[in-house]
Amino acid sequence: FFFKQKTAYDLSLGLVGSEMCIRDRPTFDIDWDRTALCVIDIQNYLADTNSGLIEMLNNRIPETGDYYDHRVQEIMIPNARRLIDAFRKHNREVIYTRHGALLPDSRDMIKRRQRRDADAEDNTGRPAMWSAGSFEHQIVEQLTPLPHELVIDKNSSSPFNGTGIDQLLHNLDLETLVITGAATDMCVETTGRDAADRGYNVIVVEDATATFQEEHHIAALSGLARVYTQVWKTDQVLGSLEDSFDSKG
Repeated sequence: FFFKQKTAYDLSLGLVGSEMCIRDRPTFDIDWDRTALCVIDIQNYLADTNSGLIEMLNNRIPETGDYYDHRVQEIMIPNARRLIDAFRKHNREVIYTRHGALLPDSRDMIKRRQRRDADAEDNTGRPAMWSAGSFEHQIVEQLTPLPHELVIDKNSSSPFNGTGIDQLLHNLDLETLVITGAATDMCVETTGRDAADRGYNVIVVEDATATFQEEHHIAALSGLARVYTQVWKTDQVLGSLEDSFDSKG
């Protein structure tokens, strides 16, 4: 009943939950001149219908594959495309992350991750994640980074663990991050929490993120919205961004 009656966006606004949840929602002012779009892990292994995890899910767990593939192709990628276009139009930073081993044999990954990939190979004939340089590791063609845009390779869920992203964001004089990508309850959520704990203002875009089950998507966003981040729709981000630059003439 809980998940069927309210959308993830409703929950993120505190329309369901305690008075404390509503009171504790993060508030901040947005300076769009100091705001970047972060595109989290929209790679072929997570977002290409004919390869990686979607192909595996469609073969082994069709119901989950159908839900996730539709969410990715019809909702997340188109809205991420709209956000990227708008940020580029206004010369705002677009920053990409790619998740996977940095070395071909994955020895740079934590041991638990190495075991998980070995188990996935045994059970499905393919890893759960692919290393840098592979087709699966690349950003999907629809969202290809431009040559001047920052692409950060990470071998952990959050780029704030194991990369220099925090220093780079400071160098770029950024204070607010708008997050899109996958998976909502994994790398998106972890990145949002880590960024908020380091003092960044964070907006997670509900309809530009995706994960494998709707209830996990909802739970992740409602948790983030309670303490760590604001949760917006794509249209809200685009409208606020346009209004900011229109007001400057």
